[in-house]
Amino acid sequence: MKNKDFFYLQYNKIDWKNQEKTKINSFINDYIIQNVILNQKGDSISIFDIGFGIGFFFKMLLPALEGKYKNILIEGCEPSRVNYDYYLKKKPKKLTVGVTINTHKKTFQDTETDTKFDFITAIYVFPHFLSEELENVVKKIYSMLKDGGKFILVLADEKYLEDKLKTEQDLFIEKRNITYNGRQFKEVLHYSDIPKIGKVVDYNRKESYHLELFKNNNFNLSHKENLDDNGFICTLFVFEKR
Repeated sequence: MKNKDFFYLQYNKIDWKNQEKTKINSFINDYIIQNVILNQKGDSISIFDIGFGIGFFFKMLLPALEGKYKNILIEGCEPSRVNYDYYLKKKPKKLTVGVTINTHKKTFQDTETDTKFDFITAIYVFPHFLSEELENVVKKIYSMLKDGGKFILVLADEKYLEDKLKTEQDLFIEKRNITYNGRQFKEVLHYSDIPKIGKVVDYNRKESYHLELFKNNNFNLSHKENLDDNGFICTLFVFEKR
């Protein structure tokens, strides 16, 4: 399992395109748009989405931003060949004046951009990074944000996941302790069974680990909230660049 490519290559083998039918993640996407992103003042906005899949978040984001902002930049990366190619078939043929969409068929670590963003989002994608990578991932997020820019992180709620792995023990793979900043934190490797899409493998870490990681890399936690994402309990974090 300790193959850093495995976590996105698995998306080549499941039916993630069925997200358009199941509307999975639509609640949390809409919540982020309405309660965080649309609070941005001014007539310009720039957003980078890590692991945009088939572009479902883009599809929800664009109509919400049009009419409110004159200059809109939506950018993101998606390393899965299957997801990226599906996105290309479905992407908007024409964009209104002032709207730009840039995409990268790469991992986040391999993506290069000189743009500074108002928002960077990672919606259920942090479990696909190895813990050894996360320090550099967070540093890169920091470098890509404008001063005062926000990073939006969505993860499975710690208690919800713990209870689910107790009741559905066939989803559990292994757990271990990881060390960060002289402290130890639990990390669990498990299957996530996504209805009508397939089964993927995720790493999930303690909430306290993420708080320590971002604090140590010059972010302030500006908001944290547990939400029911159509029966899946998640935690939304909003970290602000200091």
